[in-house]
Amino acid sequence: MSAAMHHLSIQTLLDYWLGDSDAGTTEAADEHLMHCEACGQALDELMALGDGVRTAFQSGVLSAVSSDAFVQHLAAQGRQIREYRLPHNGSVNCTVAPGDELLVTRLQAPLQGVERLDAVAVRSLEPGVQRHLQDIPFDPQAGEVVMLPKIAEVKTQPAYTLQITLLAVASGGTREVGRYTFRHRPWPGA
Repeated sequence: MSAAMHHLSIQTLLDYWLGDSDAGTTEAADEHLMHCEACGQALDELMALGDGVRTAFQSGVLSAVSSDAFVQHLAAQGRQIREYRLPHNGSVNCTVAPGDELLVTRLQAPLQGVERLDAVAVRSLEPGVQRHLQDIPFDPQAGEVVMLPKIAEVKTQPAYTLQITLLAVASGGTREVGRYTFRHRPWPGA
């Protein structure tokens, strides 16, 4: 191997690890990884990071904005999922059972033409505190935002109200796309 050997990009390593690279790229990465300790170590670190994220997510201490496909994948694995689907500008009385493993909220919104979407969350337990999520993923064709809150945290909370506002952000400014209200109550006896 020459001293001028280049290293594999993070994207190439991710595609290789996830099995998303084509046969030629996979073969070239295999060959490179056999000779490049630095890239092998980088791949090991990516795998460890993935394991840590997976563990945090499975234990309910990580929140995410997701896709329907990811939720369906988890459902196919047999996960106990509690799901709330809110219509545009809707509200819901909600709770989480002790056996629930995943909490899914689907916020239906008119997303056609939206280039960037932000969310602002306000909880009654934290008066005056706004939590901002910038540039969250969304599928304009689906017309919904799929959020996966930290279920471990939600399970321990007393009654509270959560309001989430979706904001379309463009060079001309920001406009409200939708406002959603969750009225959480603890599971009886929990």
